[in-house]
Amino acid sequence: MRQIKRFLRFWFVKGTIISNKIRTCYFHYLFKEMGHGSTIGGRIRIYYPENVVTGKNSTINEGCIFNASDSIIIGDNVHISPGVIINTGYLNYNKFGEGRVHEKKPVVIKDGAWLCSGAIINPGVTIGRNSVVAAGAVVTKDIPENVLAVGIPAVVKSKIGE
Repeated sequence: MRQIKRFLRFWFVKGTIISNKIRTCYFHYLFKEMGHGSTIGGRIRIYYPENVVTGKNSTINEGCIFNASDSIIIGDNVHISPGVIINTGYLNYNKFGEGRVHEKKPVVIKDGAWLCSGAIINPGVTIGRNSVVAAGAVVTKDIPENVLAVGIPAVVKSKIGE
């Protein structure tokens, strides 16, 4: 009985750490490439994980959704907060009726970027080095490096790191 209590205490107190390590190992084999020190910190949903590449020491947190019908390339030291959505696939709305087809474009998130909670990254977008995408922002165009992007659609608010 005492061993069971000890096991349960260990699992529930330290369980998050253990399950994060197991989850990270699991995605290490699913992703096309996963850099050393990168972690998955919670339940995430990824369509086509074989198209995802992460650099070193990057984190992906709880509740993220990745539609990786084309490649998603995540650089080194990137922080992806809870609830971020990254889409690489879309429906071409310029065609009518049954002529509408699914298309795809890659997404690139460069080194040191931070995607805050609830940000949405659309197909074909590149997030520049050390840039921050604010919570709830919807990125429809490329974001340059070292800036803060806010709003719907996301626009550059200010330079950072200077």
